[in-house]
Amino acid sequence: MDKLLSRCKNRIKDLSYRRKLILTCLMVSILPLLVTTVFCYVQVSRNLLQQEKTALEYTLHTASASLDSQIVLYENLLQYVSLSEPVITTASRSYDSVYDEYAQYAYSFDVFLNSIYTLHREIRQITVYTTQPDLQHGKQLQPLSALAEEPWFTGFPQSIGTHPSWFRDDSGDLIVLVRIPAPFSQYIKAYSNNCVAIRIDGNQFFYFLDQVTDDYRLEVSCDGQSFFEYASPSILENPDVDMTSMEATGERGWRITLEKPYHAIVRSARQMTWVLILIMAICLVVILLLSGIFSDFFVRRVHRLNQAMEVIQAGNFNIHIQDECHDEIGVMTNNFQIMADQIGTLIEEKYQAEITMKEAQLKALQAQINPHFLYNCLSLINSRALLTHQEDIGRMSQLMSTFYRTTLNKGKSDILLKDEIRNVQSYLEIQQLLHDQTFDVQVEIDPLLPEIRVPNLILQPLVENSIVHGILPKGESGGKLYLIIRKVDQSIHFMVMDNGLGIPPEKIPTLTRTDSNGYGLKNVNERLVLTYGPESALRINSIPNESTMITFRIPL
Repeated sequence: MDKLLSRCKNRIKDLSYRRKLILTCLMVSILPLLVTTVFCYVQVSRNLLQQEKTALEYTLHTASASLDSQIVLYENLLQYVSLSEPVITTASRSYDSVYDEYAQYAYSFDVFLNSIYTLHREIRQITVYTTQPDLQHGKQLQPLSALAEEPWFTGFPQSIGTHPSWFRDDSGDLIVLVRIPAPFSQYIKAYSNNCVAIRIDGNQFFYFLDQVTDDYRLEVSCDGQSFFEYASPSILENPDVDMTSMEATGERGWRITLEKPYHAIVRSARQMTWVLILIMAICLVVILLLSGIFSDFFVRRVHRLNQAMEVIQAGNFNIHIQDECHDEIGVMTNNFQIMADQIGTLIEEKYQAEITMKEAQLKALQAQINPHFLYNCLSLINSRALLTHQEDIGRMSQLMSTFYRTTLNKGKSDILLKDEIRNVQSYLEIQQLLHDQTFDVQVEIDPLLPEIRVPNLILQPLVENSIVHGILPKGESGGKLYLIIRKVDQSIHFMVMDNGLGIPPEKIPTLTRTDSNGYGLKNVNERLVLTYGPESALRINSIPNESTMITFRIPL
């Protein structure tokens, strides 16, 4: 063993100076690199796996919240229909003549239902079921006995409650059903046996569940009834793959079950393995290149010093060698030159040269913060917040990133309508987080809006105006803000309404002509008029201490 160590030491001693430098660089660099790579792989794999699961849970809870919003929207719409005078009267009234019956259908019942169809294109059918068997008006008015014959209805007509009940038929449409109050008794909660049902397009109801993630199986159910099922093609082709299941139950009792293959969850960690291997290989190549460059640099200096010694040894003192580096080789080279100069003064006049030292001035480079730097910082805050389970911080940073990304819009003056809507929704959620949910926001957006470009920031100033000058100064809980965007014929109608302080009548005419008190409506109005003409100007209606409504439309 001692002979082997001695032989290794002697072989290392006999290596050239260049090879010794390369070997030293490799030994000093590779071991820390291997340890660092292994540590980073373990930590990054663990963090990526946890981050993927956290992202899936966040996606699932977001989908559950969206589902609750959809349910509340249509249940409120059903309650509105069931409490309407045309529906109650049509289902319970006794008619003296055929003309009276026709007049009720044509001038009251059909007009009311058509208004609902116009505002909600996703509703396929509204049907009122009446206990009077002789009343029937197309599919909109049917006897109660017809309800029991519906293939989607489970139970008995007498089991219909005063709270909405949900069903699903074989075509995928959803039906929500509720009992209608008795005539003249809406305020004392007296209900008849009549009922009303709304049939909703299932694809549009569950539009927010499209492409929740990659390679997944999704089911929405409630009380043992399945309302929505979807599985990616890859899952259908390989149904026996190991799955990771997650569930989320909303406030309305609807449960969303999400299943994703385990290999898809750890896919990012496996990709990181190859990334780390590639990084390690690149680092090894860089280490080899740098080792060769540095060794050549040092060996070249030693070789130059050796050549100078050979010249002095031949008796020629007229030589000049200097090394600008202040390391050991540089000191030795410079000392050798001094020694040669001192010997040369014995033969000829002493030569002394002034060595001037120049001080280098360091200039500080001023870092320029650009939007990408801001987005990267917000993304880092979001990822760190998710890793530490600070959902509110992560959500706020994500909303701010979305808001400023769409607001800056790369300096462009126009933006896609969907991005403008996403901008104002991010702003609304930021305001709710800033003010501890002291006001509610109800957003109704037509899912069939076209892909058009609109002037940038035409909605956010209106929403900010409602919050800052309407809802918050009122200082009461129960503030509400409504944002409604619908496609009507060949134009898109926008409405922003709040139940705040309102605007004095004498101030309304000046809001779109002057910059008054920071309401900020003049700029939006001017851009709309310049882009689409006078018909797209802002229209402001307000009742002091009750509400304010701002509307405009954009022609297609």
